[in-house]
Order: sequence, then structure tokens, then C-alpha cells
Amino acid sequence: SLRCSRFDSTCCPWGRCWRVRPWCTTSTSPTSPSPAPHPPRPPRPAAESPTTRRGLQKSRAKTEIRDRARMASDGFVRVEAAWFTPSRLLLLFCLMSLLIYLDRGTMSSAAVSGNPGGDAPGSPPPSGLQGEFGISYYQYGWLQAAFMIGLLCGSPVFSALAKRANPFRLIAVGLGTWTVATMACATSPNYPSLFLARTLVGVGEASFCALAAPFIDDFAPRGKKATWLACFYLCIPLGVALGFMYGGVVGGAPRMGWRWAFALESAAMLPVVMFCASSAPIPMRGVGGASSSSSTMTEGAEGAEGADGAESDDDDDANGYGSEQNVSRRSRSRRLNRRSGVSSKTAAKEFLRDAAELSRHPIYVATVCGYVAYTAVIGVYAVWGPKAAYAVFSDDLRTPSRADLTLGLVTVVAGAGGTAIGGVAVDRLGDSVGNALRVCAVSGAAGFILLELAFASTAFPVFLAFFLLGETAAFVTQAPINAVVLWSVPPGARPLACSMTTVAIHALGDVPTPPLFGATLQALAGGGALEPAHWRVALCAFTTGLLVSAGVLARTATRAGGVG
Repeated sequence: SLRCSRFDSTCCPWGRCWRVRPWCTTSTSPTSPSPAPHPPRPPRPAAESPTTRRGLQKSRAKTEIRDRARMASDGFVRVEAAWFTPSRLLLLFCLMSLLIYLDRGTMSSAAVSGNPGGDAPGSPPPSGLQGEFGISYYQYGWLQAAFMIGLLCGSPVFSALAKRANPFRLIAVGLGTWTVATMACATSPNYPSLFLARTLVGVGEASFCALAAPFIDDFAPRGKKATWLACFYLCIPLGVALGFMYGGVVGGAPRMGWRWAFALESAAMLPVVMFCASSAPIPMRGVGGASSSSSTMTEGAEGAEGADGAESDDDDDANGYGSEQNVSRRSRSRRLNRRSGVSSKTAAKEFLRDAAELSRHPIYVATVCGYVAYTAVIGVYAVWGPKAAYAVFSDDLRTPSRADLTLGLVTVVAGAGGTAIGGVAVDRLGDSVGNALRVCAVSGAAGFILLELAFASTAFPVFLAFFLLGETAAFVTQAPINAVVLWSVPPGARPLACSMTTVAIHALGDVPTPPLFGATLQALAGGGALEPAHWRVALCAFTTGLLVSAGVLARTATRAGGVG
């Protein structure tokens, strides 16, 4: 029988003859090395008829088979899910991201968060969850920190589990936890229970943050990886902006309120979780069953005695279709691992070893440092943005719900435009680490200048124009900087790299800054009522983080040069 030399298999793994893959020109026979000619394609019928429709359906099926086979030739194992195509997977992850970041925007909306009221002259009446539980601005800032604490604790755990369990299944487990936790937010009777529920929301989101981006990097077409990542990260500002508007509408509705905002989020995510749980798993390059010695940093699931054998097996079978001898050898190794198990002490050692390996990549480390400074600023805007706008321009915005709607629309436009510009710019310049870092540095510096001008403006239209331009420039950084995180480490290290990046940017970035911003406001007020000048000073001071980020990334771009 004939076979394709690009695959170590006598036929297509989907039950079709290798001849349906016309791009392969290295087909050989076991007995003859000469190439076999491909059969000519039948001409497409001119008129629309049942026969034509059937022909088009077969053509689409063959195209899908070719796409899957190309991915297999790049190191992927067989994709069992019947619904799977790369574009559908991207759409699914975008839907998940919109719902996840909708929750973040909802929590920050002025109508849901409300205000604690107070006895000082000019203080507004208590409203929202702050008014119901009687918590201060400082305590409200710690609710945001509680979410980040859960995210920080869960991200390394899910990245370590990805070495032993299918990453797509882990995303389903994490989003199931997120669904339960958001419903717990809606039913919280007091501040401590709400604090715990927000922590669990962060734990559930951790699996998605650690594992979704490597999937997109795997399945994105060559030459369009940054654009696909831009489409994915575009959902962050869109989700947050929709959360501002959604929280303002639902949280400000007389017959609903802030509890309904969280309950409806949970109901919307439930069908997505059920679909992912019932779907066949999707493989990821470099981890689990798709790992290879060239893409994994360490052989975490295997003991020292079987490490060398596992590496040689993966070298012989990098595309997932090895000989029966290699398959049998791997099966015996997996059975041995299941019987012996992996202790928590061993898993901890593996995690520390992998984390230490990450620190040996200087471009990755420097990029994360710049990302920390960037996230510290964005975290302040995400948590305090609607409140700050209403406090400074209350005469123009009139109500908190209108402030949520206005800031939400600005964030939608700025996020969509900025993130798309960043992804397209990197692909046009060439998808290399150096080009991505240069785009980040330029956009960060431009965003700093424009946002400082916005906060110094006293007229609301002028503020809105500069704020729109400044946020657009800031969001240009989103796709390129995350692309650098993925491209500056080996493929098998990407889940851990995403997890450790998440830990760093939140632990050092937007976890401490929201409470610190609230404490700064209280210090500026000195026990009295907050004035618009207090908000302007605090916002201008915290925005300097964008300039720090731009400087770090510019220096890293010089070191990286044109590294791909």
C-alpha cells in the first residue's frame, strides 16, 4: 500500500486515503521510492443543483481534513471533536473571554459597586453592594484583590495539571467553578461571604487565563498569529466595557439590583460549561499527549528512570503517529505512571524546577516586568474608572448609570481599535519578538502622554477626546505583549509562562494598586469629602506606570532585535 512520508501511517488518520492531501509531493511506496501521481480533481459543476451542493459539501469536508492534517504535520495529535475547526475554537474562546471580563466590568460598575454614603456634608446616599454591606472604599478595593488572589493561586495549579490532564478539560472544570462562584456572589449574605465568593471566581478563571492563549497560538494560521491573538485579547476591553454598561442597566434597575447582575452572568456561562464538558478533548502542542522532547521543558509526569526513554519516543513520533513499537512503549510508561502515581512533593519539585527554567529566559523576564507596570495602571482604570469619571464630571454625567454607559462606550471603541491595531501592526512588521516589543514601547509612551492630558482637562468633551485616544494607545499593547510571552519560551513551557505572567502582573500590578488608590484618595481628602482635584492628582500619579512600562519594553526590544 502507498503511504505519505510526512506521516508514519499507511493511511490518513481520519479513515481517508492519503490522496486527499494534494499538497504532499513526497508520497512513496514501500517497494518503490518514486513519487506516485495525484489523481486529478473533478471539475466543479457550473449550475446549482443537488449534485453541486453535494460536491461543495465534499470539498469543504476535504478542506477541513487537509487543515487538520496540516496541524498534525506540525506536531499535533488527532483532534477527535467533530465540531472542531481553528476558527470555531477561536470563537468559543472569545465567547468565554467576553463572559469572564463582563464579570470584571460588572463588579467595577458604579451602579453595582455603589457607594458607602457617610455623614460628611455633600456625601451621596448609600447604594449598591457598598451601601448594603456598609463597606468603605478601601474594603471595596480588597474585593477586587480577593478575586486576584484566587487567580494567582489557581493559575500555577492549572498549568501544572496541564502536564497530566487534557488542557481543554481543565478549562471546562475552571469555568464550572466560575459559574458556581458567581452565583454565590449573587446570594452572599455579608461581606466575608462575598469576599470568599470573589476569591473562588478568580480560581475558576485561572484555568482559562493559563491555557486559552497557547491553544490559539497553536491553531492560528502562520503569518496571522498576532492578529488571531488580537481578536482574542480584544474581548478583554469589550467584556469590561459591556460589564460597565450591563452593570449600570441591571444594577440600577429598580426591580433588579446588583445581585441580579451576578446571577444572570452565571446563567449565561452554564451552557458554555456544559458544551465544553461534553466535547471531546482538544490537544495542545508541548503538553499532555502532544508533548515532545523539543517542546517540553521537563518531563514532569515521568520518573527519572523512564525520562530518557520517553524523550526518544517523542523524537521518533513528534507528530503523534508513531510506529506500533513506540505506541506500545508509551502505553507501558503511562500504565507505570498511573500505578506509581505522582506525589505532591514531586509535583512541587517539578513546578519549582520549571519556574526556575523560565527565569533563564531574559526576554521573557524583562517583558513580564514591563507588563507589571502596564497592568498596575490598567487595574486602576478598570476598578475606579466609572467612579472617577462620575466624581470629576458629575454635572455632565448626572447619574452613576450614565457614567457606566459613557465609560463603557469609550472602552469599547478604544479597546476594539487599539487591540486590532496592535495585532495587525506586528503581523505587518513581521511576527518577531523584537517587533512586538517595539510596538508595545511606542504605544505605552503615547498612551501616557494622552492620558495625562485627559486628566488635566477641566472640560468634559476635551477630557473624553484625550481619554479615548489615550486608552486606544494603551490597548495597542495587549496583543503584542502577550505574543511575546508565548514566543519567548519553548512550546511546552507556554502554559506555565502564561500562569506565571498572570501571577506576576496581578500580584505586583492590579492587586495592590486598587486598594492603594483608595487609600491615596482617603489620604488626599484628609477625612473630608472627596473633591474632583483629589481624583485628578491620584489618577495622574498612577498613570506614570505606563511610562515606566514603555521604557522597560523599549530596552528589551533593543536586546531582542529581530528574534522570532
